[in-house]
Amino acid sequence: MQREDALRLAMGALAFLLPVTGVFTTLFLAILYLIHKPTRMLSSSLMLLLVLREVLTLTHLDLPMYVVAISFIPPTVAHIVSKRFQQLSGSFIYIMATVAIGYPAAYLSAPDLLQERILFLTILGGLSGAFLQHVSREMDFTVPFGTCMVMWLFSFEYPLPELSRILMIYIFAVLLGVGAYWAKAADVDAVLSEVIICILVVLFAGLKWFLLLLCFYLLGGAFTRYGYSYKHSLGIAQEKCGVRGYKNVYSNSLVPLVAALCYGIYSNDIFFYAFLGAVATANGDTLASEIGETSRSRPRMITTMKPVDPGVDGGVTPLGEMASLAGAGAIGAVAVAAGMTGLDGFLIALTSGFLGSNFDSLMGAIFQRRGLLTNNGVNLVATLFGGVAGALMGVLI
Repeated sequence: MQREDALRLAMGALAFLLPVTGVFTTLFLAILYLIHKPTRMLSSSLMLLLVLREVLTLTHLDLPMYVVAISFIPPTVAHIVSKRFQQLSGSFIYIMATVAIGYPAAYLSAPDLLQERILFLTILGGLSGAFLQHVSREMDFTVPFGTCMVMWLFSFEYPLPELSRILMIYIFAVLLGVGAYWAKAADVDAVLSEVIICILVVLFAGLKWFLLLLCFYLLGGAFTRYGYSYKHSLGIAQEKCGVRGYKNVYSNSLVPLVAALCYGIYSNDIFFYAFLGAVATANGDTLASEIGETSRSRPRMITTMKPVDPGVDGGVTPLGEMASLAGAGAIGAVAVAAGMTGLDGFLIALTSGFLGSNFDSLMGAIFQRRGLLTNNGVNLVATLFGGVAGALMGVLI
């Protein structure tokens, strides 16, 4: 075993000493910092977490020791056992290692904590760590600190299902993610992102809510490849043959995710309509773009109605507008079929999704063309607009 791996394992083992050594664990980390330069960033980030926890004890905030203990595992043990495997398989080994080692480490720090909460947080920590390890350039800092902040965010009291159901939800989310990867609809980072979103939406709002997002993922992936050769010939096709990345996932799913979390916490129907409007906007906009770009009629700028070239930000076509209505209506229809809402919900999805899709085009014309927003930024703002529109309509209808 290489010296760096041995030192990383030593840092991971410190998680089991935290109930006894507490903040004084920084002394051990300081020694490791001095004797091995390549792991200094990791030592520093772990020391920062311990010091941060100690400082927060002086305020009304509390960073639980079990959260810090779990955070020690992803950049140490999980990193070592997974690094010899391929990206996707390595990621899931990373997650399993985090759960297997992080669970007992957390239990030692908080023996009275519900087992369901420990399992949920270790899974969430493993997913967050695997994702951050892929996308971060400074993983020795972002992985422990990022996973700790994500788990801390969900360390408050809320009802959780039994252990077996949490595991089933995780397996369900993983199978969907692997399917998307094999279908070349998402890369590894997008798969991990979708698994995180699936678990959180199902746990806080229910499976039916995620089915609406799944409908968007499936339709978006399918219509990205619709007329792909023609769009490619015009130079306006999606990059990487339509394989979606994590930025696309979060830009379209972050607002629905927040709405689902708020519904689980506050149980207010306004968050359902916000979720419905945001997902309808994402689906309507995706279908409008992917189908509208195949239109034989020349697009017109949404702000001036003057003809523009295909693929220009802010350009709209009659075909794209019809596709937007169809995409938003599809989300409303699935919600009705699943028994989540009635005709009023369908109309809210149809209207808010269509408005949100055109708001996306408007933002593209005003901000994206000038380089003030990226396409992902526009998608995020548009789904927020659609979510707000859906929530307002839900209150008024």
